[in-house]
Amino acid sequence: MAGVRHTSCVKFCAPVLGALVFAIFVLLTTGLALAQTAADDGQTQTQTQAPETLAARQQMLLEVMLASPDDLDTAFEYAMVSSLLGDYEAAISTLERMLIYAPGLPRVQLELGVLYFRLGSRETAKFYFQEAINSPNVPAEVEARVQAYLTTISDQEDPADFRAAVVTGVRYQTNANAAPGSRRVDLNGGTFLLDDTATGQADTNAFLAGRVQGSYDLGLQGDLLEADLIFYSARYADIVRLDTALAELTLGPSINLERIDWDNSRLSLYAVAAGVRLNHANYNGALGFGARIVSEVTPTMLLDAKAEWRRRWYNDTAEFPTVSDRNGSFWRLAATLSRKMSPAVTVRALLLADFEETKQEWTQSWEMGGGIGATVQFASPIEKLRQPWSLDLEAGYIYRSYEGPDPLVDPVLAQEDQEGWLRAGLSVPLRNDFAIGFTGEFRRQHSNYDLATYSNTSALISLTKTF
Repeated sequence: MAGVRHTSCVKFCAPVLGALVFAIFVLLTTGLALAQTAADDGQTQTQTQAPETLAARQQMLLEVMLASPDDLDTAFEYAMVSSLLGDYEAAISTLERMLIYAPGLPRVQLELGVLYFRLGSRETAKFYFQEAINSPNVPAEVEARVQAYLTTISDQEDPADFRAAVVTGVRYQTNANAAPGSRRVDLNGGTFLLDDTATGQADTNAFLAGRVQGSYDLGLQGDLLEADLIFYSARYADIVRLDTALAELTLGPSINLERIDWDNSRLSLYAVAAGVRLNHANYNGALGFGARIVSEVTPTMLLDAKAEWRRRWYNDTAEFPTVSDRNGSFWRLAATLSRKMSPAVTVRALLLADFEETKQEWTQSWEMGGGIGATVQFASPIEKLRQPWSLDLEAGYIYRSYEGPDPLVDPVLAQEDQEGWLRAGLSVPLRNDFAIGFTGEFRRQHSNYDLATYSNTSALISLTKTF
């Protein structure tokens, strides 16, 4: 029927944009979690209390320590609590004072090395680590942690760093083409009947996704040159017009903000180039730039925010003959604030906003939304799989508004969409660098345009390998 292809651009674009979001989601939650070093803290098992509780404990221990300065057990606990609160100066001064009372304590030397390592003082950290393992009767646990940190320091002293994750899997969707569930739709006050190909169709696709990150230490107070490549490819069993391939490359400096007394924070400025192929033909390309801030607001809270601008060009094809009408600028803002409630539980809040400029007012839109999520780690129920498992939960909502009415759908009302989703994912590490994942998602979009109203349920199984 006339106008179906024209008015359903959002429907056809959704699989492409969803593919990118999905690929990033899988890589960040599964791949990069696996890539974490084994030398994290060695203390996370003790960080089970809220910061307020730890602060009260720190004050109480300080009073006891002042009354009994030679009580090394109290002093050590005070240093550990101070470390968990991010009060590294108090922790370091206490541990160094302990070495005056009792020189050569391997565990104290180890913790001093850990603290200086966190502060970026690698040479001082190496000194204390070496002192710890040179002491007589070094506990095996202490020696193992020291060796892990020394290996990490050795890797960090190489100015070039490289990390990568590759994910492959299979995904089933009840509405792969994000189309209406009903054949009956209202257009310009009349009721029309869609053919079967224009309604929601179930399908299965195989995919391959990956992320490659590289950095080079510029030797300027911790500044780096960073490159980040993301790629994704999907092949569908039936709806081959949804076969997707995309790649995105970002490149630019990452500035250490400690030079302006903003500790544990980085500002990244980058250029971005991206391209998408859909149905085995070039679909769009983009060039732009962005800025990203990652800041450890407190020892338990992390802010990750970025703003981007892109110029996008679309390519008309036989399948999508008018998509070049979407040529224009694209602005995007995204922020995530996460807080570690305990060693096993991390919660997060998301903020999303964007504006898409196009040639036609009925395809030009802005959107805003957000979400909440949580990641829970728990001991493996399978004895042979010793790594902890992770359960990730997320719920979100987006409101989208178009600049003007689509004359082929409604001459008066512009399109407005409300989109929500629920997602759950389970990551099961099979070893340190290899995991299997299971993800389920329900996504619902309600619109005042019948052609843009749809529901989709998906299930996915994936394998992740990190390097």
